[in-house]
Amino acid sequence: MQIKYYSIPAEIKKLGMTQTEFAGLLGIAPATLNHRIKKDSPTLHWCVYGISCYLGKDRSYDEL
Repeated sequence: MQIKYYSIPAEIKKLGMTQTEFAGLLGIAPATLNHRIKKDSPTLHWCVYGISCYLGKDRSYDEL
C-alpha cells in the first residue's frame, strides 16, 4: 500500500473541508489546529490520515 501525502492543509483540502470545519470535527479550536500544524505533531498526522480513510475520500491531488 502506498500513501500519497503532501501536507496537513493539502489533506484537509482534499477532504473538501476547511480548516475550521476540520477543527470542529476534532473538537478543537481553529487556532489550536493551526498551532498543531505548525508544531508538525505526529498525532495530528494520524488524525488526518484516519479521518480521510474513515470518510473514504479518494481524490487525487490533481483535482485540487
